[in-house]
Amino acid sequence: MKRFILLLFVVLAACKPDKPALPSDVLPIEKMKLIMADIHIADSVAETKQQGGEDEKKLTEAYYKRIYELHKVSEEQFVKSYRFYEDNPVWLNLLYEEVLNELSARTSHVSK
Repeated sequence: MKRFILLLFVVLAACKPDKPALPSDVLPIEKMKLIMADIHIADSVAETKQQGGEDEKKLTEAYYKRIYELHKVSEEQFVKSYRFYEDNPVWLNLLYEEVLNELSARTSHVSK
């Protein structure tokens, strides 16, 4: 039984996904978390305004454009970087942990 448990542990440890190196043309996680946090807020605002009769798609496009300008990135850079994170679950999990932390920090700052 002990051998089985040890073997199971070794197999599970071997299945752990690797975290590939971050390519130089991919936005670093620190920058991505700020952009993603802004995008989540923009999506929420656009959705709320849509309930009041405004065009959610046009609002979202305008908000995203402004976010890219604010962070000095192109839409192409962002999309390429997001695809990297999306294709690498370990990185994506780390990114979303950072985004959630950022949004929580902003929420606590606003409610003070």
